[in-house]
Formats: sequence, C-alpha cells, structure tokens
Amino acid sequence: MKEAFITKYYIDKKVSLDAEGKTYHGTASECNDGVLSLKWDIEDEYTHIEVEKITAIWKRM
Repeated sequence: MKEAFITKYYIDKKVSLDAEGKTYHGTASECNDGVLSLKWDIEDEYTHIEVEKITAIWKRM
C-alpha cells in the first residue's frame, strides 16, 4: 500500500483496513513518514499503523 495512494483517496474518510490479519476502523486523519493515523470513531484517540503492513483498505458508509 502506497502512502501517496492513501493520502489521495482516503484522508478525512471513514475507513476500515486490514493490517497483519487484524481489522481497524476509524477516520484516516494523517499519513506521513510511512505511518497512517486513524482517529477512533468513539473517542478522540488514534491508532497509528505502518503503511507497509496494510494489506487492504476500504471506505465505510
């Protein structure tokens, strides 16, 4: 998964993604230095995931 692709299509969108067999949900808030920051839907917290570990990403409605 390329950082430029994520930045172009997914920043500020609600997404789900698969990384190393785990599924994560949130709003793609930032993608820099090979790390994607997902803002949680429920709390004002973040999960940070290495871009190269992402195997799939999709928009949620």
